[in-house]
Amino acid sequence: MEGTAIGNAADFTAFPAAVTVGNHSYYLIRTSEGGFRLLSRICPHAGYEVEAEGGGFFCYAHGWAFDGESGKCLNAPRQLAAYEVEERDGTLFAQLP
Repeated sequence: MEGTAIGNAADFTAFPAAVTVGNHSYYLIRTSEGGFRLLSRICPHAGYEVEAEGGGFFCYAHGWAFDGESGKCLNAPRQLAAYEVEERDGTLFAQLP
């Protein structure tokens, strides 16, 4: 995986961590397996920004809640865009479109 560098792993000490790449906003999360994943901060329903809340994510525009690890919506068959992240030599790289 080539990927886009998003920062040094040691710089991320609290999760979810807000990450901006270009004009796009994400949350960097730690997976239950100890890896990393980026989740889009944009709700797939109407494009509003989701907020971290109670171990998951919430869109205040329409009340949609999302799982804090997978990004799957708990109210509808949708999910936040998710991107795998790989750590190489202490740097995190995300496979972004």
